[in-house]
Amino acid sequence: MLYVVMLGGRHPRAKIEVHDVAFALADSLEATYPQLREGWFGSPEGLHLDSWMAVDGVDGYKLHFTSLAPAPGDPRLYFINLGGYETGIFGEAHSYLLVVARDKAEAKAKGKHRLAALHWDKPHTDNLHDVDDCIPVDLVSGRYVQLVPGEHRGIRSGNDYVVLG
Repeated sequence: MLYVVMLGGRHPRAKIEVHDVAFALADSLEATYPQLREGWFGSPEGLHLDSWMAVDGVDGYKLHFTSLAPAPGDPRLYFINLGGYETGIFGEAHSYLLVVARDKAEAKAKGKHRLAALHWDKPHTDNLHDVDDCIPVDLVSGRYVQLVPGEHRGIRSGNDYVVLG
């Protein structure tokens, strides 16, 4: 199962708590914890999980994991971080989603299309995220994500405060 996890914690150069998204493959959320600890860039003390998505499929595609890289033109999975502003609220609001697209431009267009439903005063697209800026979610925990048309259980999401460090 692919897990998309929002981690929170401290960094020696930050004044407040910082957050980052991580991707992990495991049979359960609890089984991702060693991968999440290993990938965290901040202080290990106080590292925690704020939210998660367990992803079986997206947009009519079931996720499979393989040792073979996707071929050019194959549909790919993208993580999109949308940001915007709400009247009277300090700070930026965020919404996170997964889309299937053949390239970055198509993924951005799908993300921007979903901005209208968020009712933010000033929406903008922050970035598409994976290992490096604007790269599809192809390789996770040493396995390639393969998208196969078919039925799936979709995405289960949860919010919780689970201390990992």
